[in-house]
Amino acid sequence: KGSKIQRIGLSATVGNPREVSNWLGEDVSVIASSSPRETKLLVEAMPVEVEDQIGSMELGISPQAHATLRGLCQLVAHKSPCLIFVNSRNAAETIGQRLPLISPNLRIGVHHGSLAKETRQEMETNLQIGKLDALVCTSSLELGIDIGSISQVLQLRSPRSVDRMLQRVGRADHRVGGIGRGYLLSWESDDIAECAVIGRKAMAGEIEPITWRQKPFTVAANQLVMMAHSFGAVPLKEVNEIFSKSSQFPNWAPTDTEDLAQILADRWLIRFETNPTKIPWYDWPAAVWKWKQNISTEALPERPKRVHGEDVPKSCKDISITLPERFKSGWISQSGKTRDWVTSHLSMIPDKTMYKVRDAVTRRQIGNVDESFVLTLNDSGEDEDGTKRTFVMAGRTWVIVDADPEQTELLVTPAKDLGQAPHWVGELPPTPESVAMEIGHLRKLVARDFGFINMRDEDYFCPFTGEELTRKISDYPMSEEAQRLITEMIVDHLEITGSIPSNTMVTVEVRKDAIVVNSCFGTRINEALGHFLLAMSTTTSGKWGRLLVESTRFSIQAPDIDPESLVLWLSQTPPEALESVLTVSLPNSREVRWRFAQVAKTFGILRKGTDPRKINLQALLKRYKGTVVLDEVLGKLFHERMDVIGAKDVLQLIQSGRIMVEITAAGPLGLSERNERDLLLPNWDNQQVREKLENRLMNERAVLCCLKCHAVRRFRVARFAELKQSGSCLKCGGSMLACAREGLEKQLISWVESKEKKDMDRMQKNAESVKSRGIEAIIALMGRGVGEATCQRILRKVRRGRLDDLYEAIHLSEIEYARTRRFW
Repeated sequence: KGSKIQRIGLSATVGNPREVSNWLGEDVSVIASSSPRETKLLVEAMPVEVEDQIGSMELGISPQAHATLRGLCQLVAHKSPCLIFVNSRNAAETIGQRLPLISPNLRIGVHHGSLAKETRQEMETNLQIGKLDALVCTSSLELGIDIGSISQVLQLRSPRSVDRMLQRVGRADHRVGGIGRGYLLSWESDDIAECAVIGRKAMAGEIEPITWRQKPFTVAANQLVMMAHSFGAVPLKEVNEIFSKSSQFPNWAPTDTEDLAQILADRWLIRFETNPTKIPWYDWPAAVWKWKQNISTEALPERPKRVHGEDVPKSCKDISITLPERFKSGWISQSGKTRDWVTSHLSMIPDKTMYKVRDAVTRRQIGNVDESFVLTLNDSGEDEDGTKRTFVMAGRTWVIVDADPEQTELLVTPAKDLGQAPHWVGELPPTPESVAMEIGHLRKLVARDFGFINMRDEDYFCPFTGEELTRKISDYPMSEEAQRLITEMIVDHLEITGSIPSNTMVTVEVRKDAIVVNSCFGTRINEALGHFLLAMSTTTSGKWGRLLVESTRFSIQAPDIDPESLVLWLSQTPPEALESVLTVSLPNSREVRWRFAQVAKTFGILRKGTDPRKINLQALLKRYKGTVVLDEVLGKLFHERMDVIGAKDVLQLIQSGRIMVEITAAGPLGLSERNERDLLLPNWDNQQVREKLENRLMNERAVLCCLKCHAVRRFRVARFAELKQSGSCLKCGGSMLACAREGLEKQLISWVESKEKKDMDRMQKNAESVKSRGIEAIIALMGRGVGEATCQRILRKVRRGRLDDLYEAIHLSEIEYARTRRFW
């Protein structure tokens, strides 16, 4: 009957319901109802006991981490069933293995998105029927899954945001009037402080606002092509009206439509016409002609069928037909590639190319990574500053040895250096600025209570929003041990430096290999500030450095940089210039490459399924500089990784004197504790790597080929000693036998039969090595990339019977081969 559809939006974790309500319509009422449900949280840090000193050595973790896991087991044993939330799949697998080792009586399951659906359902059922005491899980159990009655929720390390904590603790006592009970457990002072702030905010219902990106051109591009596909042709005036009425596209102008449509038309995804009066009637899109037929009161001629390459009859050219008024502003319409694009891009979920990750020691696949990981590397697997990328997968740390763009896999080796922290542990959710700034405020409260500083009335208000902040440490839900740990860290820092980094104080420290900026502004603001300072340092040194970002600090590793310059750039750069600096410098960084690959597929610049490593992305970036394509790439980067507006506010507050900047001595708050090492399995030592390599080589199948009669014998390397007359040919008795992996049998025979001097020399060396060193030569020849010359070089270096030295030499040769194979 023409009545409007009523839309109802429901959410328990929206911090800005008025802004979100605009998505539902123009005339929307917001009803913020209170609930009888209560949330109770406590941040726990367990004191270290003697058993933790012993147990930590067995598990290869710190005593503090062992104490926390022991306390976690006690909480599960006291009140089950429980959900134990962690922030990554690696952590879920590692914790799921360690808890039963600490408390064998506990029945622990693991639940995350990488597990098969059947496995996840089995875990959920076992928890419901009491076969499990606890389930270690990621966000896979955060939303929308009914898992029955849960006694309590245990969060290991900070959940990074208030809404995530509320979603997780909402699983406990899930009923009207129930109490959501939860513990946040940690063992590092930074993380404890973040947990304390999130705990206080969660219990007070202070949820972060939901943010979204304005004018996302990928969404607009999708809509333009879909409009053309669905309606055949759409007037430009109507397209502009549709976008301008959407709250997500404020200030949308006709030029935005034209710029975007031109890019799509260049790729034949749509046709785009701004001057339709020049188009003859027989070349109008079918939808325009049909519209003309429907509104015309006069008889119209039959529209000629167009055949590519053939001209229309002269009689058609002599006829003049007035263009419908609706389409006189121009139109977008279907084109040659419209249908193909639609079938490949119905979803707005980005198309990502996946790459296998293979262990160079065992040759086994250990997992997959997508292009967002691979496109930030160079061809040798190095970061922008030339250091080898270390990362976490399957609960362990790995080092990339080869990232050949011609291959669809990465070759990695286990990281054996226990002191080497991984540079990439997966992109964890960012810590919001409101949480980080309150961490800074909490530091000031501790310093105040110990008499280090005096706080004025204005110090109890947020410098960004003017919001009043708490005045008591007791408002933060911390146990005595948790409070003791963060207090000791803050007091130690004050005694060393005399200053405390907070929401109103930025401190700059010089360390051995980096400059650390302690800034309590959250991950995304720090990312923007860090890239700005890194770009400024590049203008003086000409070299790009490394940036490591956390919620309360970031560090810059770059040549020829000094703290005075950083302070000068923060104090004197006009805030409005910050975005320009980033816009100029970021297109040269690898962070942009994989986002460009995503955007380019939506705009039809790259085909779906194209491996972006095989495309000259730098040339494409240069080509589309100054267009909506690069604007969209930078817009995605700024929204996902950086808060440019927040960074501008920081510069404004620094330059107005409301935030101070000081160069100080290096203190403990400048040291990063978040290397995730305690949530990883121990790195393999040399002995374990040797055992894995030995297992692989001894289980290879090999083939011997006689140089005299060309007879062939096949065997497993481990059983070589059991062969009858292993050192001679069974057919002719010859003692010169060439060896290779069974997969190379045809090539080996062809080399043996070859009359070319090069091949004959190679096979002679091969057979001489086998005759001289027997099983040791055969083991060496089983190595990837170990040919005759490399085999002889290895055997010359390694004394007879020294198998450990032999495996080490083979391992090093395989790594070198992996690094250099594409140049051969």
